[in-house]
Amino acid sequence: MASDEIDFANASKTGEIPSFNGDEKAKATDFANYFCSYAQLYHQKQMLVDHVRMAAYHSAIMGNSLVFKDKVVMDVGTGSGILAVWAAKAGAKRVYAVEYTEMSKHAEKVMEANGVSDVVTVIRGAVEDVVLPREDFATDGENDTQCVDIIVSEWMGYFLLRESMLDSLIRARDKFLKPRTGLMFPSHCTMYVAPITDEEERYQSCAEYANTMQDWSQFVETTKSTYGVDMSCLEAPFDREQNEYYLLSSKWAELVSTQ
Repeated sequence: MASDEIDFANASKTGEIPSFNGDEKAKATDFANYFCSYAQLYHQKQMLVDHVRMAAYHSAIMGNSLVFKDKVVMDVGTGSGILAVWAAKAGAKRVYAVEYTEMSKHAEKVMEANGVSDVVTVIRGAVEDVVLPREDFATDGENDTQCVDIIVSEWMGYFLLRESMLDSLIRARDKFLKPRTGLMFPSHCTMYVAPITDEEERYQSCAEYANTMQDWSQFVETTKSTYGVDMSCLEAPFDREQNEYYLLSSKWAELVSTQ
């Protein structure tokens, strides 16, 4: 079993994460396509019924109330706002719940319903563009935006990195988190990789590969007899393409842990 631990509390701050560039319209379109599902309560509910995930965050926040007491907290990608509620209940003096989508409207209602709207400020926008109130600005930061004591975020996707939210989290860290005393929840993640043998899956993949190549042969014959064009010259690159897809690629659904 091999593992690769990611320490994003101390990840490189020298430009490894690309910045937003290019046409603003293209950026807006890209953001809209990425965030559209997060604006749906159905999608939020799917995350909230994940007991393992919920229990881990609840324990980390509520079990460290002395750490959160009187602190300024930022929740990056707050969604329904549940982490922000817990941070407030754990004793934070101010919580900034940042959410890009219209889910921010629902988050505001959740704050009111749970009696923490006086502590939690829901901010709609990309965390890269957020400007915090000056009264919370610290004096020990490297710049006058580094006023946040703790960043909480539920950013993980399938196989940890699929949803690519880590980029925004690191930008938020660099922009807002106090450099010497700031904390991140979570601060580390570990990816595990292990080789496996699955003969049934291998047999099925080989059969699908063979069927695909047989279909290609029929395609070549039909194209030549019907349209007078010989496509057989492309058999070798097609073979390499399908070989890589069926025999050399893992299926993400087979890699997801059931634990």
